[in-house]
Amino acid sequence: MSFSLDLTKPLGRLGLALNLVLLSAVFYGVSAGAYHYMSDTLPESSAHAQEAVVKAGLVEKAVAKAKAAAKGKAFDVKAATAQAEAAVAADFKKQAEEIHHHAVEGWAPFAVFLLILSATFLAGFLSVYVQRRANDAGLKGLWIFPNHLGAWALAGYVAFYPFLSAHGLRNAWAPAFIVGLVLLLPVLFAGEGHHDHDHDHGHSHSH
Repeated sequence: MSFSLDLTKPLGRLGLALNLVLLSAVFYGVSAGAYHYMSDTLPESSAHAQEAVVKAGLVEKAVAKAKAAAKGKAFDVKAATAQAEAAVAADFKKQAEEIHHHAVEGWAPFAVFLLILSATFLAGFLSVYVQRRANDAGLKGLWIFPNHLGAWALAGYVAFYPFLSAHGLRNAWAPAFIVGLVLLLPVLFAGEGHHDHDHDHGHSHSH
């Protein structure tokens, strides 16, 4: 089976290419969703809650100040509240920006951690399929290491693509993706069925 994680099962070129494309697409989707959730959804929710508390405090202080200035005269709380909200708008905007910035910074480590997890799992899966392809091609020893390195480089770029794109770094790190593909070329285009032939050859000698 093309999607089996059994290292003893050889994998052809088409199977490796299929796994590379599908797994990269799946884990890119996972990374993009996790990064958006941790960088936008959660910080926005946290910031809005904190902003509401800060704004309410500013308005309350402004209303109390206006009420004290009225010195016992007729005081319209509703009108004073509306005036206070308008008066604190400029000051609140600055505080809201700071609150949002701190919220994003607070969740940033968790966003990166999820991307690291995504890259680790993708690299792990790709390494399994690279090893199965190497087994099928009859590749052994240290010659296989560059192919695994290529899988890890590719996995890292794909998983961190949402982060790189958000920070304008995708072009700067594009060589990692290219190098990853280049390092995978030997195992991707190596011959097929050598594992089976070796087995058959040994089996014939046993007879």
